[in-house]
Amino acid sequence: MRVSHLKANETQDQKTARPKTRRKRIIIFFAAGVIVCTAIAIFVRQLKRAASQQPQSHAASPAEMTVTVVHPEKVSPKVTLDLPGQLEAYTDAPIFAQTSGYLKAWHFDIGAKVKADDILAEIDTPEVDQELAQAKAQLQVAQSALQLSQVTYQRDQDLINGRVIAPQDLDTSADTYYENQATAAADEANIDRLNALEAFKLVRAPFDGIVTARDTDIGVYVAAGSGTQLFRVARTSPLRIYVNVSQEYAQLVNIGVEGDLTLPEFPGRTFPAHVTNAAGAADPISRSLQTELQIPNETGELLPGAYAEVSLRLNGDRGLVTIPSNAWLFQKEGATVGVVHPDGKVEIRKVKIQLNLGDKLEISQGLSESDQVIVNPSDGLADGMKVSVIGPNQPPETAHSVTKW
Repeated sequence: MRVSHLKANETQDQKTARPKTRRKRIIIFFAAGVIVCTAIAIFVRQLKRAASQQPQSHAASPAEMTVTVVHPEKVSPKVTLDLPGQLEAYTDAPIFAQTSGYLKAWHFDIGAKVKADDILAEIDTPEVDQELAQAKAQLQVAQSALQLSQVTYQRDQDLINGRVIAPQDLDTSADTYYENQATAAADEANIDRLNALEAFKLVRAPFDGIVTARDTDIGVYVAAGSGTQLFRVARTSPLRIYVNVSQEYAQLVNIGVEGDLTLPEFPGRTFPAHVTNAAGAADPISRSLQTELQIPNETGELLPGAYAEVSLRLNGDRGLVTIPSNAWLFQKEGATVGVVHPDGKVEIRKVKIQLNLGDKLEISQGLSESDQVIVNPSDGLADGMKVSVIGPNQPPETAHSVTKW
């Protein structure tokens, strides 16, 4: 009986404890749900805050851009221009025949040095010889007629004083005398012309120089005025060389400006030259100034017609500065660069490029030596942007990005 009573009491206690355990579990589940919901709400709020702050960070990123800058370098007042040119003889003359005949002999071939009035060739002129002989005989006839008319005229002057002849007879004799005078003078002039042609039988050098061409040979018929040259003589000391100086340097070219010549056949050697003349006008096609230089050539080692490089040393401050080519901004406004002011703000400044030297640009307007020019500017660079500046020689690890140039 006692055992049954105990079992009944235990069953009653279990029934009483079950509701209490159930309430505890409900409270625990409710508290856990509240905690979870609170955590989710906090997480969602943080995500929203991060999302709302993300555009602001992108908007602020350009202000945190780091750029590398350089200062423009002033162009030295001494400018060296390397220009191509061609050597030319100081005097170069083709030699033509001034009388007609057959070449009897020639005495100098190409490369021979000659002096002024040296006989280059001889021409046999049988036709001219015969014309000269005929002209001399004609002159004798004219002189005889002149003497007779002169005597007749003087006699008629005496007779007219004695009223032996009529005045008309005196006029006739005077007219005959003056006509014979003119005929004799014409015959003398013709002889002088033929004597000059006889002198041209000897082809002479017009000046000291070198025979650069011989275009005739013995027995060849040469005609005066045919336009066919017999020889060509060149004076090779000094030599001339012509170069074309671009328009922007034309004002720096003055008489006496010095330069050096280099030729491929003389590696490692330079030859001094100086400006002797300059054209007073620019060529309208090439926009350049033709300039003449002279170079001494006493040894004769420099040849006319050879190609040469001329280095002209010009003096003059043109107010130019140079910047690296990678500082150039390609924009629709034209040539521009990014300039950083002392307060860190960027200015997109328009400049004028005077000359593109490949790795450098010559700037004539828009920049000074004190400006800070951005090299390798970003596409996102804008006017008024705030940037952080580093110099070109600063170590790369001190900045977020470093541009090499």
